[in-house]
Amino acid sequence: MKKKGLNMEQKRSLTGWAFLLPAALLIFVFCFYPMVQALILSFQKGTGSAVQPAGFANYVRIFKDATFQQCLFNTIFYFVIQVPIMLILALILAQLLNSPDIKGKGIYRTMIFKSLFANDGLVNRVLSTVGIPTVDWFQNAWAARWVIVIALVWRWTGYNMVFYLAGLQNIDYSIYEAARIDG
Repeated sequence: MKKKGLNMEQKRSLTGWAFLLPAALLIFVFCFYPMVQALILSFQKGTGSAVQPAGFANYVRIFKDATFQQCLFNTIFYFVIQVPIMLILALILAQLLNSPDIKGKGIYRTMIFKSLFANDGLVNRVLSTVGIPTVDWFQNAWAARWVIVIALVWRWTGYNMVFYLAGLQNIDYSIYEAARIDG
């Protein structure tokens, strides 16, 4: 006669689902449900009990708004400029830090971003040293955009570099050796 109940694999599977369920519920309640509600609200007009369907009128209105257009332009600008620079720089840095010959890896991994773009910051000092006029980085819209791009690159490059570095360090040394032999 067979025993009734769950086998070991089924028990493990249920245990895994039991650990995932609270997190999944919280993500649904605090992330997905509000997003769906916001989407539904975006097709309505009015407040309180006087809510009426608006169709795409809200979207038509916002795409005609100059402030929204400027925000959209800035977002696309940052995305197009910052993301490729960040990913390429992260890959280069990961490759450099993956080298067994590099000295001072800890220093490179712990550098801190400090007031580079202040009026008396490092960037303006370097510019004045080479004879280029200093820039008031936060009063000029285009200069400020570039500061934001550089800050985003600085902020996210290290994060992405860690992933690339982890991937590179999981490649067996014999693969590199075989590639070097093959040319």
